Amino acid sequence: MGEPAEPEPHHAADAEGFVAAMRHLKRRSGLTYRQLEERAAERGDVLPRSTLADVLSGRTMPRPDVLTAFVRACGSGQQEAEWLRARERIVEARAGAAEPPRSPAAAHRRARKRVLSASPTASWRRAREATT
Repeated sequence: MGEPAEPEPHHAADAEGFVAAMRHLKRRSGLTYRQLEERAAERGDVLPRSTLADVLSGRTMPRPDVLTAFVRACGSGQQEAEWLRARERIVEARAGAAEPPRSPAAAHRRARKRVLSASPTASWRRAREATT
């Protein structure tokens, strides 16, 4: 079963799937990195080859401006909003997964620790320990 004619970023479940859709869009365009960079420049966009190579290798998610320039350079400017929505959804999901849920008790302990470490008594203790 072959790839769909038009890459579908909204089907990407994660960053890996999103980048795979971007690689499909590049293949479909038939353009080299250099040609994509030149095409973007003709449209007033900035799309450095090295940045695009990093993105398409999966090293990083594209910034919104890089993604927009890439989609336009590939000739799919009419799908720009769809690509940006898919990117935002994946970035938000990654950010949510990176931060474990915190209980109210844990948040209270952290806040209390910050307050206590900033108190004059704590400062005095640290100064005294540093001199002994």
